[in-house]
Amino acid sequence: MDCGNLDAQSVREMGSPLVSICVPTHNRAAALRESMKSICAQDYAPLDILISDNCSSDETEQVCREIAERDPRVRYVRQPYNIGLYGNHNFCIDEARGEFFGIFHDHDERSPQIVSRYVEFLRRHPDVGVVCSNWELIDDSGSVIGVRDYPVEEILPGLEFISQTIRSGRSAVGIPGALVRRAALGDIRFDEQCPIGFGDFIVWFRLAERASVGHLQDRLWRWRQQRQSQSARTIESLTRDYYENLTHYCDEHLTRWPAHGMLVAGWKNDIKRYLFWALAFELGLYFRHQAGMAQNRALTKTLFETLNYQLPPEAVARILQQMRQYKTGWVQTAAYGIIDLLIRIKVTQPLAWATYYHPSLRSLFGLK
Repeated sequence: MDCGNLDAQSVREMGSPLVSICVPTHNRAAALRESMKSICAQDYAPLDILISDNCSSDETEQVCREIAERDPRVRYVRQPYNIGLYGNHNFCIDEARGEFFGIFHDHDERSPQIVSRYVEFLRRHPDVGVVCSNWELIDDSGSVIGVRDYPVEEILPGLEFISQTIRSGRSAVGIPGALVRRAALGDIRFDEQCPIGFGDFIVWFRLAERASVGHLQDRLWRWRQQRQSQSARTIESLTRDYYENLTHYCDEHLTRWPAHGMLVAGWKNDIKRYLFWALAFELGLYFRHQAGMAQNRALTKTLFETLNYQLPPEAVARILQQMRQYKTGWVQTAAYGIIDLLIRIKVTQPLAWATYYHPSLRSLFGLK
């Protein structure tokens, strides 16, 4: 069915609601060609598929025009200049025609049932504004290098979702594998001026202020992690984005919901607490690499272990400085003193070994 000229109301009258799948892309022609196979192979109809090319300089335009010529559901738009990552995301949201829409990245893979499963869920639960599922991390060859299984309820009340995400530093909603109810999103858009890291958290939080969040326990998509990805950064560099974006959100939330003063104060404390332990983990990874210790083979390993990046020695001082800034309470004060002492006396093996047990430590420190 060619739905290129149908609006959402016309499609609803025909039966199943129109779903828009938006694919922002930039200079990933080969990956895009492969990724589009799993998008065009969806068992759901009707689909409106939009590719927004952020002024690529490789063969992306040729690849997109070939795909659009073969599949009438595909619309291809080439931006005249680079409008930025979140600018391209916002363009996709504004151009999406469906009652539901997703922003699927140009280098990931999906189950052919992901859209139909999500639509069925959203139609059964009209209070849910966005739904996602568990997922797998894969490398360039398609091999599974990690999993992301979230032990959350099928439906989370919005404020509970926000609190849990801030407390754990992990969102059960991954933007390239989620489907959004347009009516729930309303006029919420990505902040194009904010730091790149965790900018999507703010979108989900604002949506969750007035809607519930859905989650399916099946792994319905695969996130391909590449070293050139926006997320392929050190924890130390990401902490600045996390702190700025989330504390700014807390301040704005309080202006919208002035009765949430105690809740927001707790969120701000949880932001610092999470960042302290995240930086401590990065120190452990640094010393693990320095000692030549084996990589963690478990599929529960973190994104930063899959990247296997190396920190320069001078980064240790910066990390310790940030840990001093973020530590809260006597537990972190004591932990900081122990960590600093171990580094000074050059007995860092305990820090390195601790990284192998991060799931248990996250639970112990309340990061769940």
